[in-house]
Amino acid sequence: MRYTKGHKDTSHERILKVAAKKFRRQGIAATGMTGIMAEAGLTNGGFYSHFRSKNDLVREGIECALDEQPHHLAEADASPGELRELIRCYLSAEHRDHPDSGCASAALLPEIGRQPRSVRKAYTARMNEFFEQLARRLPQNSLGHSPHDTAIGIFAVLVGTLQLARAVEDRSMSDAILAAGIRAANTLADTAGKKL
Repeated sequence: MRYTKGHKDTSHERILKVAAKKFRRQGIAATGMTGIMAEAGLTNGGFYSHFRSKNDLVREGIECALDEQPHHLAEADASPGELRELIRCYLSAEHRDHPDSGCASAALLPEIGRQPRSVRKAYTARMNEFFEQLARRLPQNSLGHSPHDTAIGIFAVLVGTLQLARAVEDRSMSDAILAAGIRAANTLADTAGKKL
């Protein structure tokens, strides 16, 4: 069967979007190639015309998930007040309850750490870009710490808070964890503007 020009690219993107969603929802190890291909509307036989291995799919799927995640925290033109709002949105019940469309880091960090070097290298490059973007939004000369270090700290608080809020079974405890994380992230963001 002959396909139209661009069909392979369209199929490839569809596979990546499905993989990104399934990885965040189920985890990398629990997500099989067969399920991804079926949900993308393709057969298993077509997998190797798009990827050399599952590792390649994982690497590209994680990159796709990172591209989809709410990186608005790092938008250079946002004001400090918007950063507080974005922190609140990141640590919302909505984000907690929908990992399949949320932050790839919060959903997948333990598994990413166990992936082959090529996957971790791609993740590292994306996170370095993100930290630099977020650091540009923060004031310079803050309490002796570089904006880059503060950006890492803010994101670490956000990701850790979201993971912990998702892990506990008690809804009120989970809500309290989210609220505490918002306060902690805002404190870091606020102290970034204070001079020694």
